Amino acid sequence: MSLPHILLGMLDKPASGYDLKHRFEQQLSHYWSADLAQIYPTLKRMRDRGLLTARREPSTKGPPKNVYARTEAGQRELEAWLTQGPDVHADRLGWLAQVGFLDTLEAPERRAFLERLRDEFIRHREELVGIEAHWRDEDPRFPDALPERELFAHMTLRLGLEKYAAIIAWCEECLERLERRRKVAADPPASKAAER
Repeated sequence: MSLPHILLGMLDKPASGYDLKHRFEQQLSHYWSADLAQIYPTLKRMRDRGLLTARREPSTKGPPKNVYARTEAGQRELEAWLTQGPDVHADRLGWLAQVGFLDTLEAPERRAFLERLRDEFIRHREELVGIEAHWRDEDPRFPDALPERELFAHMTLRLGLEKYAAIIAWCEECLERLERRRKVAADPPASKAAER
């Protein structure tokens, strides 16, 4: 998956780079992130490739802004990406790589890392729960009569909720395993020879 494809998908309606960043934070944060330093140069390159158009519009918060729209070439690029099939096994999870190297740290730091990780995912899950609750309360079409774009957006939100719940449970399991290991190290079981 690439940022240009994500931006093409998000540009079903014209938007500025700032608008797109806001949508990342509100709608895509459970599976993709991008900051303005990535978004603006990517939009410029996409415009230069003919995938987007850009027009200047006044801004209420400062100088005029570029508002981008998908071109026919951009639409074809998006459709080609979608029809090539699911893009699986492309995830890069930095936090999981960190877990793989926790043996480098002392026991208290290992536990602290896993607790921070769990708490971070609890926070993210609570944000998604709030978004879903607001959506449910505000739109009588929720969930299955939503317009198609929103229906599929809700499907991604549901996976985010399930994924975060699974990661939180996994963190708890890891913390329990560390605790069992600590107890065994503090009070090692008697050897079988000693038991006889």
